[in-house]
Parts: sequence; C-alpha cells; structure tokens
Amino acid sequence: MDINDAWKSICKILLSREIGELRQYGDYLSEYVEKPSMKTSSISGKSVAVSSSAYSKGAKFIAHDEMAQYEKIPHSVKLGINQIKDMDSILESISGKICYSGNMVVGNSREVENSDTCEDAQYVSSSIRVFTSKFVAYSSDVRLSESIFGCDKVPDSKFLICSCHTHRSVRTMECLRVFLSSDCYYCCNLEDCSDCIFTFNQRNKRNMIGNVQLEKPEYLKLKKKLIAEFADTLESKKFIPKIADIMADSYEK
Repeated sequence: MDINDAWKSICKILLSREIGELRQYGDYLSEYVEKPSMKTSSISGKSVAVSSSAYSKGAKFIAHDEMAQYEKIPHSVKLGINQIKDMDSILESISGKICYSGNMVVGNSREVENSDTCEDAQYVSSSIRVFTSKFVAYSSDVRLSESIFGCDKVPDSKFLICSCHTHRSVRTMECLRVFLSSDCYYCCNLEDCSDCIFTFNQRNKRNMIGNVQLEKPEYLKLKKKLIAEFADTLESKKFIPKIADIMADSYEK
C-alpha cells in the first residue's frame, strides 16, 4: 500500500466510500497546517523541503543527502590575511558558502517525498516533523501515529483527517483538541468520548449530535445521513467547511 492507497482506505473508514485521489485534496488538507517550504538546492538544483519559511532573503539550501558534497566546499575555502582582519571581511569572504539543509529524512524511513525532519517515517508526503509514523500527508508534528491526513500536533493516533491537537484518538475528522476519543466528526474539546458529531466541550459521552444525547439507533441513522453529505460535498467541491472556521465564527458571534 502507498500513500494514495492509504488515503482511499481512510475515506472508506471515515466517509464510507472513496472520494478520489489524494492529490485532488491537497488544498483542503493543508489549509491550516504548517507546510514545508520548498527551496532549490544550490548544488544540484533539485527541490528541497525545509521545515520553516523563516530564512533570510538570499539564503542557500542543500538536500540532506548532499551533505558529503557540501562538506568539500568549506574545506576548499582558504582565507588570506587581509580577509581575516575584521568581522566584516570574514563575513564577506564566507558569504554564499553557508547553506541550510532540507529534505532531512533519517532512521528507518522510506517513501518520503517533499517533506523535512522525518525520522523512522514511512510513506510520507508534503509534511514536516514526522516521527515513528506511517502514511502521513499534508501534516506537521506527528508522532507514533498512522494514517494522518491534514493534521497538526498529533501524537499516538490513527485514521485522522483534518484533526489538530488530537491525542490518543482514532477515526476523527475535522476535530480540535479531542483526547482519548473515537469516531468523532466536527468536534472540539472532547475527552473520552465516542460517536459524536458537531459536539463540543464534553466528557465521557456517546452518541451525541449537536450536543444532544441520542439513542444509538437514532444516532446511527442520522450519522449515516450526515457522513453521506460530508462525502458528497467533499467529492464535488474538493472542500468542506473547516472546524477551525466554525469555531472562529462562533466566537465572533
């Protein structure tokens, strides 16, 4: 299975069906996630992903696997006596010879593309700071997790789409600050909850929609209808309302 297969699989899990290829949803998944900044290697000219955009104008970059080539450059630089007479002379002499490294993928990692600062990571795309995780795309700060798409700050979780600050949870979509929970959609500030949709500020709750407690048969009937609407909207528009925008609107009102 590759990253695109993992995307199709998570859509079956969370939306009950496939909705298309991963590449079609890059804008939706990455809207509120810290993205890799794409640079060009000063050695090879190939694309280099770095974890931050906060570099000085004119900074140069290399890929992590080009370190051996880069290390030869400083060794070849010999400054004359006039070049070390003061700080300005030294800085002018070494200017343009210092590079930042990107595409840093180390440890037991494989199938990582357009990503930086990944360790023991497999099948990762367009992500940064991914550790001991697999099947991760358009995400940042992911650790000990699997099948994570469009997420930020996610430790020890599985099967998440656009869920941020989510800890030890499984099968969530469009969630914020959801802990020890499962099967949640459009939720914020939950702990130890399951089967919740449009639910906020709850603890130890089950089968809720709009903060209303339902009997399980009624909940499942409404859940099926809502999930079908989520899938149809996302497939047709390649976008669906974001939980972050919903929360922002509620605070403004």
